[in-house]
Amino acid sequence: MRGHIAKRGKKYSFVIDIGRDPVTKKRRQKRVSGFTSEKKARKAMVDMMAELNRGTYVEPTNETFGKYLMGWLKHKEKRVAYSTYTHYRSYIINHIEPALGYLKMQDLRPMHLQRFYDALLDKKTLSTRSVHHIHRIITNCLNMAVKMGEIQTNIATVADSVRVSKIEQQFWNAKEVNTFLENSRDHIHFIAYYLGAFTGMRRGEVLGLKWDCVDLENRKIYVQRAIKKSEDGYELNDLKNTSSYRSITMSEGLLFELKKHKNKQNEHKMKLGEDYNDEGFVAATKSGTFILPTNLSRSFRLRRDKLIKNGVELKKIRFHDLRHTHASLLFNLNVHPKIVQERLGHSSIEITMDTYSHMLPNMQESAAQKLDEMFDKSFDLKHVVTTS
Repeated sequence: MRGHIAKRGKKYSFVIDIGRDPVTKKRRQKRVSGFTSEKKARKAMVDMMAELNRGTYVEPTNETFGKYLMGWLKHKEKRVAYSTYTHYRSYIINHIEPALGYLKMQDLRPMHLQRFYDALLDKKTLSTRSVHHIHRIITNCLNMAVKMGEIQTNIATVADSVRVSKIEQQFWNAKEVNTFLENSRDHIHFIAYYLGAFTGMRRGEVLGLKWDCVDLENRKIYVQRAIKKSEDGYELNDLKNTSSYRSITMSEGLLFELKKHKNKQNEHKMKLGEDYNDEGFVAATKSGTFILPTNLSRSFRLRRDKLIKNGVELKKIRFHDLRHTHASLLFNLNVHPKIVQERLGHSSIEITMDTYSHMLPNMQESAAQKLDEMFDKSFDLKHVVTTS
């Protein structure tokens, strides 16, 4: 690779010979101008030649960040859940694009992002968690730009977003679970409540469960589908990632409830006859179609509040928190975190441990107790001398 320096008026430029085009066979050159001294031009030329040799050189683009954001959003539209896509779109259109969209990709600097985040925090119109989500969107977008060769580095990794406090998951203890379920046996959504508490399945997975994925003989539930939000409302769809596809072994109690529910559902189908639209859903409406996720959450909330109003002691949790309740019940039974991960469908055990780290102290106490039991020793604290 060859290059030379040229002077035009008071400015210097350099030209690099970068070989011939593999298709046209024509000679290709790269010219960069505007340097105030020969020394600066030579240094820039040497640096560019080194980048070209390493294959790290990125041709400057005139595309704006706003235009690239919209292209990235279109790319994501078919690759993420519809709810995630609308989440991205809202943040981009309402916040990111108006503030940063005018900047060219090559001109975007960490300080632009830093000032943007600080301004959002100062306005206090968004939560710190929302600002953190915005930072993740920008980081993801610029990561793609680096991979595609549009920019050389992701400047979002340098900017300081915001520290988000970890949210402790809400859950019921065993007594609360039993109390709620025993007082909800006559409810049309009882089986959905029971599945949530005893499998840890997500709301959409519970509602997307069909009888063809329930093996009563071998006590297995196969999680294969979920009811998800779509552009037209809700629809039965595939799961979001590979780890979500899983099998869950039923407890004897769940097996009993599912058999009982199936018999009642069959009796209901016989009564309605052709008026029953049998789509095979375990948790179904009276007409046989799937239950809307919003309706399930609302019915759970109303049932919970009615019981509390009537003097039943229950914490105010959401339907989704039955998933956390299931994890808590398993941890209290000293079930290994790997099994908890598999039942919940987490992609890694790190996610499970990070999500439920506040439940681990109970496991530590149990572990200490088991050590005592293992060695079968009785410690007399009266003979223990402490020093300060």
